Amino acid sequence: DSLTGESSIDTRITVNPNQDSGRKLGSSKHQAHTSGSCLLAVESITTNSQSDYAEGLEFGDFGSFLFSNLRVQYVVDPRRPQNSGIVDIHKVQTDSDGLIRFSGDARLIRPQRSTPSALLVDLVNRGRPTAFGFNRPTSEEVAAGNLPVGDGFLWRHGFALLSVGWQFDAEGIALSVPEATESGNRLRGSVAGQAQPARDTRSLFIAPNAKRHYVPTGQGQLYQRSNPQAPYRPIMRDAWRFGRLKDGTFVDDAQFITRLDGEFEKGCIYTLVYEAEGAPVVGLGLLAIRDIVAHFRYEFTWPKAAPPHVIGYGASQTGRLLRHYLFEGLNLDEQHRQVFDAVIPHIAGGQRGDFNHRFAQPGNLGIPALGQQAPFSISPQRDERTGQEGGLLDRCANPPKVLSTNTSWEYWRGDAALIHVSSDGCRDLKLQAFERVYMFAGTHHINGILPLTNQLMLAGETTPYPLNSISFTPLLRAVLINALKWIRDGEEPPPSSYPRIGDGTLVNRSEVIQEFSRHDRFKQLPDAACLNSMWVADLGEQADRGICHLPAKLISPYPALVSAVDEDLNECSGLRLPEVSVPVGVHSGWNPRLADHGGSGQTVSFAGFSVFDVADTIPVSKTICEQHVQSATNELVTNRIVLEEDWELVVQNALERFDVAVSQITAKQQEARP
Repeated sequence: DSLTGESSIDTRITVNPNQDSGRKLGSSKHQAHTSGSCLLAVESITTNSQSDYAEGLEFGDFGSFLFSNLRVQYVVDPRRPQNSGIVDIHKVQTDSDGLIRFSGDARLIRPQRSTPSALLVDLVNRGRPTAFGFNRPTSEEVAAGNLPVGDGFLWRHGFALLSVGWQFDAEGIALSVPEATESGNRLRGSVAGQAQPARDTRSLFIAPNAKRHYVPTGQGQLYQRSNPQAPYRPIMRDAWRFGRLKDGTFVDDAQFITRLDGEFEKGCIYTLVYEAEGAPVVGLGLLAIRDIVAHFRYEFTWPKAAPPHVIGYGASQTGRLLRHYLFEGLNLDEQHRQVFDAVIPHIAGGQRGDFNHRFAQPGNLGIPALGQQAPFSISPQRDERTGQEGGLLDRCANPPKVLSTNTSWEYWRGDAALIHVSSDGCRDLKLQAFERVYMFAGTHHINGILPLTNQLMLAGETTPYPLNSISFTPLLRAVLINALKWIRDGEEPPPSSYPRIGDGTLVNRSEVIQEFSRHDRFKQLPDAACLNSMWVADLGEQADRGICHLPAKLISPYPALVSAVDEDLNECSGLRLPEVSVPVGVHSGWNPRLADHGGSGQTVSFAGFSVFDVADTIPVSKTICEQHVQSATNELVTNRIVLEEDWELVVQNALERFDVAVSQITAKQQEARP
């Protein structure tokens, strides 16, 4: 998964380690017990370090900000019904009061002398903050790694920012949780890892990029598939072993497997299911989110007044986490108080994730488990395949406003459309009054930047077409401000905008691939029969207790639907920035795997493309382009899809890409001359 914004953010901080070290911050106002039941789940907060944010820089009416690096002590009562949905919570050894204690990291940036407009809660992705992308940090700031200021967007709008550690196996901002045991013994169970190499190799990294890895007991079964639609084919146990080859020498390493009878084939998908011992209660991370947010909303002593509203934000992994949090019905704290007023699950698609089952791995990607099962939509429906009825928020008694934002890539991954279509893919669902759904047309998962490149560092792959260059940040910034106005002023945000069955703009992936096949520029294309989908899956008889049988038995795929394209091969639905609507180039949410990397017919994880060297997809001159771009941007601002303050940014982005198009077309024409 990726971070939102123009680039990833390094979470290292520079503070004075002696300043306010060990100071207690915002201790609980009610730690009393009633009938042996704890009334508050934040027992204490310790300030490990504190400093003026951005060296005391003032941000408009909200002045200067303070940065605090925190350690939070949680205490929860497994007997309370609000906590009973956490898998294995009753198998944790409690203290003499029957309570469970655990601790985690948090970071707070807040105005020093004014009331925040709202508290923005950043659910960190694999221990890394994501919300700084709203600020559009420069590459130099990102390289420095010191909580980048960028253009100060969040601070100018008065947000306090709380970054929450919730993941037990993350590096950076993380959570420490206890293990579940049975009769004093550690639990054993199945764990799954998956990898798809881009080259033939003897050794393969199989852990989900986490600090803490479930250590195998030695038992395991390895499977190979040619693509995500193919059946699992077992590999004999004597053909591989745990460990890796390093400089020609075999080294024991539980995070790797090594092939003994040859090499792992490039492009093939390898799934390892093995027995592990020691099961941390992963779902306690969900309670940590609930309780730290409630603490800063209701208990913390703010310098002037508490922020009147709270917005939750998660990107990719943590967008799925927000969906899972709501699915578990946790938007009331232990005193039945509202936690989030609004949430923005960004680039989450229709999935949840590995956040609340035994031996869950929150960093897992693409392995069917409980978080990849229905319900996908907030609107209740009957699943035609399983007979199951309901919606994502059925257990959420007080749903917040939900503004779901996705790029084209999540649709091409096979799950984003499921948040707004029926399970058979035949009809559009009626969205809820508190819900908005937006697709950012012609964009991809990791956001776009210039200059163009074919190197996807995140996945370590080279792509046949240049990576998508469109920055969706202006759209996302408008969604955040519209969410604030919705909960603060009652001002309805713009209508949902996404492809639909009813108007013919939501189609099968094969139809779009067929359109591209008619153009000589696109010689390498994916095969819809080789792409990811969500599946009805059998996870075993104990799945309802949070114990999964892996790998899941895949029964039938759900429909994988995407936006149709117009005559310029750009997506014709969703929120369209000028690069798409004018258009300036061809932009997609998919990019085929390079033939040299294997995996014929598949696509590269996270990546779309931008192709500019197609003469009929750009205006004839820059003057005409600028006129069209300005007109399109004016319309976006009028409709509150783009903020007025970002008008110049949107125009500039489109014109920069026009210059790239002219340069590439000119070079192509010169190469074609005899």
